[in-house]
Amino acid sequence: MKTFKEVSEELKITKQTLTSWIKELNESNSIIWKNKTRYLDETLVNKIKHFKSVESKDEFFSENKSKNFDEIPSETLLENLEKENELLVKQITIKDELIKDLTKLIDQQQQLTISDKKEKDELKSELKIALNYYDYNEEIKNYSQVEESEQKNNSQHQRKKFQNTDIQGKGFWKKLFGKK
Repeated sequence: MKTFKEVSEELKITKQTLTSWIKELNESNSIIWKNKTRYLDETLVNKIKHFKSVESKDEFFSENKSKNFDEIPSETLLENLEKENELLVKQITIKDELIKDLTKLIDQQQQLTISDKKEKDELKSELKIALNYYDYNEEIKNYSQVEESEQKNNSQHQRKKFQNTDIQGKGFWKKLFGKK
């Protein structure tokens, strides 16, 4: 078992970086606390090394004594950068596709909104026409009732006038010819 500090020094990283790597591996529960000091067992340290392809300088030198030191790190770095570049290109491609899909969805939503607005306006227009037609029919009905009422009144008035004229006419002729 090694302390957090020993492992971070061995891997040449900060304690915060070590903590984040452990979280990435979902091994936070493998940390052992003793007297307010964090310890890591060797299996977790090896997992971290393997996961992040990190080795201590001592191990690196012991394995690569016969190789040229300047070439190895640049090759490894170059390979890592190429892999990272490929990964980033894939991520960008996926995000571009997502953006394209979202743009299509937004366009469809806008078209639906416009279509709904047109339909709503058409329904309002039809409702206004129907209300105007109803109001017109009501006015005609009311006008007809008023006309009929006036015609009844006029016909009754004319009948009374005629009757009065008839009565007056008989009285005149009676007076004229002297018949009683």
